[in-house]
Amino acid sequence: MKRVLKYSLVAVLIFWFTYSTIGIIKMPAMDMKDSIQKSDVILYRKFLLYPNHNDIVIYKSDYFAEEDSTESSRYLFIQRVIGLPGDTIQIDSGKVYINHQLERTNELYQKNYIVQLIDSIEKFPHINSLINEKNIISKKFEYAMSLSEKKYFQLKNDTCVTGIYYETESPIFFENDIYPYNEKIKWNKHFWGPLYLPKKNDILKLNAQYIYIYFPIIQEEEKLSEIRNDSLFIEGKFVSEYKFKNDYYFVMGDNRDNAIDSRYIGPIKGKDIIGIAFYKFGN
Repeated sequence: MKRVLKYSLVAVLIFWFTYSTIGIIKMPAMDMKDSIQKSDVILYRKFLLYPNHNDIVIYKSDYFAEEDSTESSRYLFIQRVIGLPGDTIQIDSGKVYINHQLERTNELYQKNYIVQLIDSIEKFPHINSLINEKNIISKKFEYAMSLSEKKYFQLKNDTCVTGIYYETESPIFFENDIYPYNEKIKWNKHFWGPLYLPKKNDILKLNAQYIYIYFPIIQEEEKLSEIRNDSLFIEGKFVSEYKFKNDYYFVMGDNRDNAIDSRYIGPIKGKDIIGIAFYKFGN
């Protein structure tokens, strides 16, 4: 009997330790394609949550919660860390710069291209089988395709391809669902930033531009905050500088042009990161 109790206690302790330190989640969206496919199962650690550049993190956000943003209903995202607290992030023509340096290209990153063929794609089995997702967009045999850098060069050098180009938004085009959601700051997913990612206890002087760039973050930290005449007021008092209460990270999906990430959600708080991925099971 004592032996049974001993083994039962050990089993309970192992279960408790595993449950409290390791999590498991199924990939909810196509944000990380081709690195992680939708419905792949991911193991993640729940401890030492201090991610580095390129770590894949699981974090919670109420971006899709609409009226119900309770803790239990917050949506989980799985994306790659691009910027750490203290970094400056900028996107120019779809290219990402970290502290003014072009990021190192990951061969699994994908972008959306327009590819023109000499005939219907069904006539070229080697291309048709190479590209999983493609949509014809004109009678001139133009296709919208999401391509990795490797596939881009394969098609670029293919004699069946007459043209291939990356289509970006205009740098002055305003997308109202792109952070910071204000027409005074005309950012879009291809032209974003520059934005300094605050560290906890950083103090930032608020000029007219910074107020609008950082207001969504400040509003999360200070519920009684508002902008009046290009000035920030917290609890009715004018504020010329602000001390941040959290560390902030910038994350992106590897499926660059099709992911809802920090370009839309904004920088994420360190305390909203619930895990760092370390293993995946593919289908």
